[in-house]
This record gives sequence, structure tokens and C-alpha cells, in this order.
Amino acid sequence: MLLALSVVGSYIKIPSMVGSLALDAVPGYFAALCISPALGATVASLGHMATAAVSGFPLGIPIHALVSLGMAASALCAGLLAKRSLYLGATAGILINGLILPALFIVIPAFGMPFFLAATPSIMVASLLNVALATMLHAVPSLRKATYVR
Repeated sequence: MLLALSVVGSYIKIPSMVGSLALDAVPGYFAALCISPALGATVASLGHMATAAVSGFPLGIPIHALVSLGMAASALCAGLLAKRSLYLGATAGILINGLILPALFIVIPAFGMPFFLAATPSIMVASLLNVALATMLHAVPSLRKATYVR
């Protein structure tokens, strides 16, 4: 169900030069916060690949596969840290996805510092929107109750 919602979110685009920013990560972050960090990582990773496919893989399949792994790491860290503090987890998710992951592109010759400087603002906004929406959904008691795993 959450993966299906990620695919739906992949059609809700966030304007950017990257072309594959969307609300696909909301279900992944929600799963990381409410169900398990590992499930959230899986949903966030596959959700990114859905968005990349819908967008025509604008950065190429290998780059999107790397981004997909970064999305998984971001959701996993957010979920693990949220067990300590929801706001710590949300902040980590935003910074890992919005700043650290794009910074990794600095060392890739075809991208470098110009790509990082141009893409980071829109990626940060997309990250903030995805994590903020997931955090707001986490606050809805009936949704948390519906996702309770015994």
C-alpha cells in the first residue's frame, strides 16, 4: 500500500532543474517513523525509482540507482533517530537527503560543484516537504494506530 502511494506521489512533481523531484518519499518517511526504519528505507528507495521512471530517468539509471540508495539511507537514519526524538529524526532526514546526498555529486566529474550549487536549493525544498508531510501524518493518531505492528 505504501509503495503504491509512493508511485502516486511520484506524479506530484516539485519544480526543479533535476526533473525527478516529487512527493514520492512521503510514504517512505512515514513508514520509517511509524512502522520500521527498514521498511521506510525500502519504500523510499523504490519510491525514488518510480519517480525516476515516470520522469524518464533524467540523470540516467546508474545515477538514479545511487540516489535510490541515498534515499534508503536517509529514511533509515530518520527512522532510527526518530525513536530518540521525532524532530531529531525529521531534521536528519531533511539534511541527509537535502544536503549530504547532493554533496556526493561534487566528486562525480559530469556533475561537480555547479550541479551541487544549482540543484541543492530545490532538493532541500523537496526534502523538507516530504519529511514535513510524513511528520504531520505521524501525528495523526488513527494513522499510527492503523500501522501498529505487533
